[in-house]
Amino acid sequence: MRRLLAALLLIALSSSPAAAQFSTPKASNEPVLIKADQLTHHQDLGTTVAVGNVEITQADRILLADAVTYSEREDKVTATGNVSLTQATGEVLFADYLELTGGMRDGYIENLRALLADNSRLAANAARRVDGNRKEMTRAVYSPCDLCKTDPTRAPLWQIKAVKIVHDEVARDIEYEDATLEMWGVPVAYFPTLSHADPSVRQRSGILAPKLGQSGDVGTIVGVPYYWAISPTQDFTIEPIAYSSDGGLVATEYRRRFAKGSLNVAGSLGYLERRDGEIRTGERNAQGHVDATTRFDLTDLWRAGADLKRSTDRLYLKRYKLSDPEVLTSRAFAEGFDGRDYAVINAYSFQGLRATDIRNQSPLLAPYALYSFVGEPGRYGGRFSIDASAMSLTRDVGADSNRLAMTSGWTLPYTTPSGEIYTLSTLIYTDGYWATDVNDPARPGRSFEDGFVGRAMPQMKLEWRYPWVRRDGPLRTIIEPIADVVASPIGGNSIRIPNEDSQAFELDETNLFSANRFAGFDRVSSGQRVDYGIKLGLYSDLGRSATLLLGQSYAFQRDSSYVPGTGVNETWSDYVGRVTLSPGPYLDLVYRFRVAEDNLAFRRHEIGISTGPDWLRLDSYYLQVAQRPDFPQIGRRRELATIVTARLTADWSAQARLVRDLGASDSKNRTAGVTFNYGDECFQLAFDLSRRFTTDGSLKPDTTAFVRLVFKNLGQVEARGLGF
Repeated sequence: MRRLLAALLLIALSSSPAAAQFSTPKASNEPVLIKADQLTHHQDLGTTVAVGNVEITQADRILLADAVTYSEREDKVTATGNVSLTQATGEVLFADYLELTGGMRDGYIENLRALLADNSRLAANAARRVDGNRKEMTRAVYSPCDLCKTDPTRAPLWQIKAVKIVHDEVARDIEYEDATLEMWGVPVAYFPTLSHADPSVRQRSGILAPKLGQSGDVGTIVGVPYYWAISPTQDFTIEPIAYSSDGGLVATEYRRRFAKGSLNVAGSLGYLERRDGEIRTGERNAQGHVDATTRFDLTDLWRAGADLKRSTDRLYLKRYKLSDPEVLTSRAFAEGFDGRDYAVINAYSFQGLRATDIRNQSPLLAPYALYSFVGEPGRYGGRFSIDASAMSLTRDVGADSNRLAMTSGWTLPYTTPSGEIYTLSTLIYTDGYWATDVNDPARPGRSFEDGFVGRAMPQMKLEWRYPWVRRDGPLRTIIEPIADVVASPIGGNSIRIPNEDSQAFELDETNLFSANRFAGFDRVSSGQRVDYGIKLGLYSDLGRSATLLLGQSYAFQRDSSYVPGTGVNETWSDYVGRVTLSPGPYLDLVYRFRVAEDNLAFRRHEIGISTGPDWLRLDSYYLQVAQRPDFPQIGRRRELATIVTARLTADWSAQARLVRDLGASDSKNRTAGVTFNYGDECFQLAFDLSRRFTTDGSLKPDTTAFVRLVFKNLGQVEARGLGF
């Protein structure tokens, strides 16, 4: 009886020959439960037989059969009739006949069918395990696709058939002989031999899916990547890419994981044709790029890292279809987090890739340090805060700036018994600069004398809010008037202080009630002013809402730090506001605006709308900005971006997108495209067609097609960059 139990246990623990689960389970010490209509032991023959509804259970494994026989003399176990084996991992094997020999190391299965844990299916006329480490299947068919519910006899979307499939457990390889890939029952690809690592292998060196494309600028594109699995914690990929019109390049990527960090170094190098504007020179030179990233945890509070991003040519990445950034930012840093405190020291370098960027005017920041401290509430609820900065900025051509700055503050909130909310804030801005080559506005083309300039600027703000709330059944109404008074000395922004981090200012609802409306440290809001506005809100218990914020400010004197076009260059500021609507699941709208105080002319519109049910959704964004005197090169801007997404069926979806420049005299499309996607349990298809209408240097407008096929558990076929 013990030999029978051991044999039946080994049947239940025998490994599956299925393509997606080839690892052999280890023996278990769990008890075995045997149920059968009849159990007979033939002492003379040395056999034990279990007959009738045989069920053998151990832990999560279940073996079912009409009959199970164990021969002690032949050391052989057989299971016949409606054999099924359910593995602990979820695989279920079906067979007409199962036989194990050689100390249960070798076996044979007749008419195998398998349902794998991921619902994939495998069938074979016969499967054999030899030498205890090699499985062989003949006339095998594999597919992860579900069968047709109305006609299960129909061929699945795709399947792979092979005359022979061999799994080498030592080398952990799966080999196919005479394999054919079929789609809807029609052969589409034939492989005399095909091999890949079994699913237990996490990484394996080898050739990856090739890249094929076509571009009107660089011609036919062919790339064949090779993956090198150096160790479980590091790998390396090298991809030679050939361009029929421009030569070729080699792209590489090295990745490594450490116990407390990571390193990723990617880049490319090629011997490519040099361009002189739009003219091909016929000469070739070395071009390339680097994109490296590293992160390390130094302690529980501190971490450090670095990013290195550089390209030899402004259009190199875009022309050769590697990426399309506008600025490459390199950075080295160390930062620490401790409760509410934060500190970081950085070094920044920039490479602009836009046509208007001038390389020798790009700044180098080293160091650029920031420190932020927020104290615990005091006896009366007041709280201290500190924001400090140290910066050294240099350029090859242009102004250099060295700065030490600190903003110290104390904030005290108070709520009256009637519900009014008062917040008192006191701040002092202190900083010192040593600047060189700073332009003198009074003497065009000339600079101030190099030297030190400092500033100490106190500021006080008192804010009042009084929210009113009313409930009418499931609807809540909130009315909240807001007003504040901000006071500080007039001036404080010396023209000898270079403005590096406070340039892009425009009044809107996000900075209307800010004590200092400028971002960064180089500029400070000065003088006395009053800000006022109102918030209105309707909120439903069902999740529907509508809100409005409208506000304006009045300054008792003009602040020359605000240039015309920002909305606050006069005593009365422009009106700013935001409207949000979400009346149900089929509409979300956000409208932000700025309106001139004198003639109510709109200076800025931003409208974002998302509407429609899940199966047909429209997302659109409209932007209109009046021309600003401080940015004459931009001019008036009107732009519309629209995306329509449709779910055509359970498996098919489509998307159309358009970005259009609505200029007053030359309205034109900037980009447009359509995408179709198909995805089910075993197959994915994506097709994308896009058009770029703009010209960037020597890059002309072009059209790009992209197609991607993904076969579950087999890999993917991809073609991209098909331009014309």
